Amino acid sequence: MFWRNRRSTFIGFLLPVVLDLVVAAPLRNKEIGGVNAAGYTSVGFIGLAMVTSFVNLLSTVVARRDGLVLKRLRGTEVPTSAIFAGQLAVSAVVLLIQAVILGAVSVGWFGVPLPADPLLLLLTLTVGFLVFGALACALACCTPSVETAPVVAMPVLLVCMFGAGVFAPVQSLPSWLRAPVRGLPLEPVVESLRVAWFGRDFGGETWNGAALPHLTMLDGWHSAVPGLLLAVAWGAAAAQLTRRFFRWEPRRG
Repeated sequence: MFWRNRRSTFIGFLLPVVLDLVVAAPLRNKEIGGVNAAGYTSVGFIGLAMVTSFVNLLSTVVARRDGLVLKRLRGTEVPTSAIFAGQLAVSAVVLLIQAVILGAVSVGWFGVPLPADPLLLLLTLTVGFLVFGALACALACCTPSVETAPVVAMPVLLVCMFGAGVFAPVQSLPSWLRAPVRGLPLEPVVESLRVAWFGRDFGGETWNGAALPHLTMLDGWHSAVPGLLLAVAWGAAAAQLTRRFFRWEPRRG
């Protein structure tokens, strides 16, 4: 069903890959913080893929709620947690494929080295995906119909795309925007992805700044964990809102 829907295929799968080829390719001969700028941007697009998965997941949950699919499942012996896990599973597979493609482009085309800390990279992918999955389910609570789902999701996509360091360092934003942006759920995830991939202390890099210091594996975890805890807090809040307000029948009005 996912692959047969053109909108979900484009937004949920092709958009991060196409944007990466368009935006990152011209940066192959530049550096940010001592690393290849094209690879730096490509890793950011792995974070963006989590947000595009969120967009599709929100539409899917609302559509299946309105079609009473979720309600019928709830009337069986399948536990509620398994119902939501089933909705997340397809998006998780798609995200994994995207991460492999974007990583292969970075290594094979842009000449980026293999991830410095694969375990931290996998943990960050998992945390980021679960956070945005929880946010999709929470926003489904206030989305009246599948037709309005893109209207609800698009502001989240745009804010995360342009304000979470996907395209460019957060330090390149106006000073008054930096603190609010660092409170977004995607920014610490993108930063942790880059720490895991390049093994450097990201967070204060600029286009013209000096190379960032290398980190040991332990220091990399020390740098990434506080941001991941912020993302987890977003996910926990979203999960609580879902438990409190999710409705199994179509919303009226």
